[in-house]
Amino acid sequence: MLHEGRVCADAAALSRALHYGDGVFRTVLWSGRRAIDWTLHMDKLAADCRALALDVPDVAELAAEVAQSVGDADEAVVKIIVARRSTGRGYRPLGTASERWVIASPAPVPDARAYRHGIAVDISAVVVSEQVLLAGLKHLNRLDQVLASRDWPEGIDERLMCDAARRLVGGTRSNVFSVRDGVVRTPRLDRCGVAGIMRRKILDCCVAMHLPAVEVELPVAELDHADEVFICNALIGIWPVRCCAGRIWAAPGPVTRRLMQALGHPWATPVAES
Repeated sequence: MLHEGRVCADAAALSRALHYGDGVFRTVLWSGRRAIDWTLHMDKLAADCRALALDVPDVAELAAEVAQSVGDADEAVVKIIVARRSTGRGYRPLGTASERWVIASPAPVPDARAYRHGIAVDISAVVVSEQVLLAGLKHLNRLDQVLASRDWPEGIDERLMCDAARRLVGGTRSNVFSVRDGVVRTPRLDRCGVAGIMRRKILDCCVAMHLPAVEVELPVAELDHADEVFICNALIGIWPVRCCAGRIWAAPGPVTRRLMQALGHPWATPVAES
């Protein structure tokens, strides 16, 4: 086996993660010397593993490996990959045995501007691929997002993506919400897209706060009628959206601010309380 012209004996080169994307992953924020929303991440990881018939890693072992990979860092971003263990060539999965990688990287500097004043987004021309058996999973096949991230326009903080029917799915690295007439709305993800843990946490917050919230088909044209828009993921919490394709919103709007306060995300809390 050769890599860049040199003999390579690394078993990772045979991984089904590399050859077929046969696996799932989580992106975890480490802040204040702890993994933020660890239980939610582990619940989602287990559900995604089961959907692909992968053995679920031991949570205690994973927690120890995360702590080891982070070391003395106060803040970091940790990626956990779980893939089917290789059994030789061919697409056909033989068995459920899994292997895992834990990779820690320095955390980016939190963008206070994004929390205080909102971000600029646009709509990508790249259509999200539909496969109902993978809908909602954070699987390793991310080429749609790679394509949408090429030729990124200057001044744009995130790109929203639609399905072939021009229904919103989410961002390249986020879920998307709108607020209209006091109702929090987010795209249904029964055809494609990633059902992130922050999306789930926000929907649960809405229930606890008696805020009406619905998962609906959300044509991109509906943004023209939205009172507020925001995106979310496990790393940033909530970012309010201030503009998209000529539409401008006050950011953060009142509902978005309430949700930011309720979430108590470590990067957003000082802003949400200001």
